[in-house]
Order: sequence, then structure tokens, then C-alpha cells
Amino acid sequence: MRSSQKAYKEMIHHSRDSLIRDVVKRFARNKAAVAGLVILSVILFVILFANFLVPEEMVTAYDTQARLEGPSAEHWFGTDNVGRDIFARVLYGARITVGIGVGATLISLLVGAVLASVCALSRKLDFVIMRIMDISSCVPSILLALVLLAILGGSVWNMMLTLMIVSVPGFTTRIRAVLLSVVEQDYVKAARVSGTKTWALVLRHILPNALDPIIVDATMTISSMLLSAAGLSFIGMGVSPPSPEWGAMLNYAQGYFRKDPHTAIFPGIAIAITALSVNLVGDGLRDALDPKAIK
Repeated sequence: MRSSQKAYKEMIHHSRDSLIRDVVKRFARNKAAVAGLVILSVILFVILFANFLVPEEMVTAYDTQARLEGPSAEHWFGTDNVGRDIFARVLYGARITVGIGVGATLISLLVGAVLASVCALSRKLDFVIMRIMDISSCVPSILLALVLLAILGGSVWNMMLTLMIVSVPGFTTRIRAVLLSVVEQDYVKAARVSGTKTWALVLRHILPNALDPIIVDATMTISSMLLSAAGLSFIGMGVSPPSPEWGAMLNYAQGYFRKDPHTAIFPGIAIAITALSVNLVGDGLRDALDPKAIK
């Protein structure tokens, strides 16, 4: 009996390893996805080791005699309207903008997964939760975000909370659709009949078998969160100055763009490249995790 159980576990382990290898191979064949992963890895390296690349003091240090200087050996991306080094601000701004996008996505994903799991297991609660989600979805997300930020005030945590509230209805609806198909599978019904506890049923049988589309959805959402954070800061409703958030940097550059375009070009490029790399990785994951993909 023990030997048969051991053999079964080894078979499952081997099957998972084989599946992971197939996913990695399919992802590696997608050149655009690999390029996106390389760019994203560089951005993550910059976020983690910014302190070793540029002193943090340069983010707020200003020199009024070096205002609006173009790119040079001393200031790679030039300086802004008060003489601050744009390269240092773009570097440290990655922590804020990307951090908001990733943080808001992970929190939204967690809350949405919990609500969707409740919906998949209880029809009564499903009705109540989905009616609340429907009402929330009727309000335009940008309008809701503006109202919440006007009430809460502009800060990194308030921005993350706002984007989380705005995104939870969409996550809940999409994850619920995936989980409902999984709940109807025979192995889930058998586990429920055998007396498996609800939390174990969700963690062991339901969520793991719905993980692929959830991962892809979360990855694709990060770029939209990042763009939303930058957009809200650009119109003055996001992170408060003097934080080097990319959208806020574009806001500062509005009055100087014609004569000194470098003040807007570099933070704009940072936003575009980061969002593009995340989308490329998301597309690659979607194709790699597709069971119908051609090997």
C-alpha cells in the first residue's frame, strides 16, 4: 500500500516537472516574450539595487545653476526645472510606479480570489457578492478612483488602496468564471462528498487547477495598474511631490516640454518600456500555459 502511494506521488511529481519544462520551452520559443522578460529583469534589478547605482540624495538634491540642462556626462538624462538629476529620479521612481502597479495587482488578486472562491462554493453568497460587484462596475473606474483619491489624499498607500478597490470587481468576476468551471469537475465533487473541509477544498483542489489563467490575468493587469498610477499622478491626483513618480515627473515637465523635451522624454520612455515588457511577458505566459499550444 505504501509503495503504491509512493509510486503515485512520484508519478505526480514527474508529471509536474514535465509540464513545467514544456511551459518553459514554449515560453523560450517566443522571442518577444523573452525580450520582455530580459527588459523586465533589468527594471527589477534597478528597483532592487538603485541605492548601489545612484546615491539616494541625488533624487531631491537640486542645483539652481544647472536648471534644465540637457543630457551630459554629469547628468545622463539632464536636469529638471529646479536642477534635479532626472536619471536619479527615473531610477528611484521605478520603485514607486512599479511598486504601486505590482502591489495593487497582488492585493486585488488576493481579495478577488477569496471572493470568487466564496461565490463558487455558495450560491446564496454568490448572488449577494455578484450584485455588489455589478453595482461597483456601473461606476466608471476612473471616476471612482478620482473620488477616492480626493477623499483619501495623494500618497503611495492611498494610490494602491484606490487601484485595489477599483480593480477588485473585475478580478472577482473573471476568477469566478474560471472557478465555476473547476467546481463542476468530478474530482472536486468527490473531494466535497468525502468531507474535505472548505478551505482545504479551495486551496488543494480548486485554486491550483485554475492557477494558469489567473496568473496570466494578473500579469496583464500589472501594466494597466502601472499606467493608471502614472496617469493619476500626471493629472495631480496621485503621489504627491517631491516623490519621483514617473507620472508626476511628466506633470512637472508640461511647461518645459517644447524647449527642453528631455524633461518628459525619459520618464515617458520608462513608462512605455515597463508597460510593454510586462505585456510581452503576459502574452508569452498566456501562449506557454495554453494546453492547445503546439509543441
